[in-house]
Amino acid sequence: MSYTCYVNGEYVAAEEAKVSAFDHGFLYGDGLFESMTVTNRRIFKFSEHLDRMERSARALKLELPETRERIAGIVKECVRRSQVDDVYLRVVVSRGAGYPLLDPRVTDKATLAVLLHDPAPPAETGSSYKAKGAGLRLKTAGVRKVPSESFEARVKSLNYLNNVMARIEAVESGFDEAVLLDTRGFVAEAPGENVFIVKDGALKTPKAHNVLDGITRKVVLEIAEREGIPAEEADLTLYDLYTADECFLTSSFSRVHAVAEVDGRPIPAPGPVTQRLRADILEMERTQGEPID
Repeated sequence: MSYTCYVNGEYVAAEEAKVSAFDHGFLYGDGLFESMTVTNRRIFKFSEHLDRMERSARALKLELPETRERIAGIVKECVRRSQVDDVYLRVVVSRGAGYPLLDPRVTDKATLAVLLHDPAPPAETGSSYKAKGAGLRLKTAGVRKVPSESFEARVKSLNYLNNVMARIEAVESGFDEAVLLDTRGFVAEAPGENVFIVKDGALKTPKAHNVLDGITRKVVLEIAEREGIPAEEADLTLYDLYTADECFLTSSFSRVHAVAEVDGRPIPAPGPVTQRLRADILEMERTQGEPID
C-alpha cells in the first residue's frame, strides 16, 4: 500500500516524507503529536484530538504553522489521496528547523507532518499488538513515569524516551508490555496506553493528574457512565493490578486490549467487561466519527 503524506506544504509519497536533520523535533524532541484511527472512512474522535493538539501547543508555547481547520483539511486530503477506508495516522508538529541551540528563537517556522501508516503494526512487534484480542503479559518497569512537577503529563509531546526505555526493558525480559509507576509508587500507565482494572464489577483507572489524559480513556469512562458500569479515578497499587478481576490497556491504536498477566500474576483475560467495552468502541469507530468525504 502506498500512502500519501504531507510535510510542510507538500503532499508526498510516504517514502518521500522527510524533514530537515536540523529540525528541533529531531534534535531535542521539541514538539507534539496526535495519533488517530480512520475506520470506514471516519476519523474517530477527530475534534477531541484536535482539541488536545491545540492544548499541547499552547502549553509548549509552540505556534501551530496552520489553522486548526487547515490541519483538519490536510488530514482528510491525505486519506482521500491514499484511497483507503482504514488507516492509522499521525499529526506531528515540531518547533522547526534551526541552529542547534535550545533557544526557540533560532527556528523559523514550525514543521507540520501528517503521516499515514498501515492499521496493523509490523510483525516483529510480536504479541503485544499482533493479536488485539489476546491478553498481554506486563512487567513493572524500573523506569518511573516523569512526574507532572517536572513535565505536564497531559501534553502529548515528542519526549517519550522514558516510555521507550520501559518498553525495551519489558521486551528484553520476555514480556509484551511494561507498566510504569509514578514517583510515589502508584500505577501510572503503560508506555503508550492508559491502564484500567475491573474489581467486583467496577472500573478503576489512575487519576489523570500524572498520566496522559487519553482520548480512548475518556471514551471508556463515558461508555461506563452510559451503561451503568461503576467507574472511578483512583490511586492504584501493583496489588490492585495483581488481584484485579480484569485488567486492560487503552489507546487510540490498541483501543481496549486485555491484560492476561502482570509480573507473573495471571489475570482472567479477556474478561466480560473488557470484551464489552472493546466491542462498543470498535462499533463506535465504524459508525461514528467525522467522515472523510
